[in-house]
Amino acid sequence: MSASLRLARPEDTERVRRLVAACHEEAGLLPDPEARDAALQALLSGEVPGALYLIGPASSPLGYASLSFGHSLQAGGTEAHLEDLYIRPGIRGRGMGTEALTALAKMLGKNGVSRITTSGLRTGTSLLHRLSADPDRAPRLTLRLR
Repeated sequence: MSASLRLARPEDTERVRRLVAACHEEAGLLPDPEARDAALQALLSGEVPGALYLIGPASSPLGYASLSFGHSLQAGGTEAHLEDLYIRPGIRGRGMGTEALTALAKMLGKNGVSRITTSGLRTGTSLLHRLSADPDRAPRLTLRLR
């Protein structure tokens, strides 16, 4: 299995909706479904500064990573905030999250993003603990890309 990344598009809405709902349910988040769907549509259609990447095969994604982008003086430019990193429960423990985050960091760095930050991530926390130099700060993490 490969943790290849593919930018989600509007035609992926149903697939993405199921993954996001599963992630939020597992994390104990129960946002208003209509508000979540509206935010998802804005993200997939490119109306907001962010992106959602599907992880794994296009026909049956293993998970997703959702990001928002902003400008940071501290980062010296564009910063990506990782809101969700979700791998389906049956797939976890095989390095898919690590592989996806590594590929994401490499791709974003090549495209001018200075760093990836995350805080309050409710899934993928074991991965963040492994990557963090300060385990007390996980699940907060900053990955400098350049």
